[in-house]
Order: sequence, then structure tokens, then C-alpha cells
Amino acid sequence: MSFDKLKGKMAEAHVSQAKLSGYLGITVQSLNAKLNGRTQFTLEEAVKITEFLNLKDPVDIFFAPSVPKMQHSNESGE
Repeated sequence: MSFDKLKGKMAEAHVSQAKLSGYLGITVQSLNAKLNGRTQFTLEEAVKITEFLNLKDPVDIFFAPSVPKMQHSNESGE
């Protein structure tokens, strides 16, 4: 999932988290958790967001491969 792309589309459409969460029927806190990757969007929520924001590329947003952050090890072996 591309959280940054979704946040960018929200900004382009001048849609706040409060407005989108109201449309989805969830709390702002729940939406924030989803936008920050702590919980997942349901398929129904993804469809509603696609319609609400008139997304032309929902697959690129909701099904983009996410690459986990890698922990850097100390190369000197310390």
C-alpha cells in the first residue's frame, strides 16, 4: 500500500482526515492508524475511498508493494 500516494491524493482533493473518516463511518483515530500503516483498510473502505476521491489509479495505491524498513547493522561488527 502506498500511504504517501493516498495522503497526496487527499491533499490534492482538499479532503481532511475528519471529512474522509466521516464518509467512511470510522473515527479520525482509526483513519489515522490506517493511513500510517498501523492497521489495514478493508476492501469496502478502499472502494469507498476510490469513489470519494475519484481515484484513477486505485491499484497503484491500495496494492502497491510495501517494502519494510530494514534495520541497519553496524558494519564494523560492534
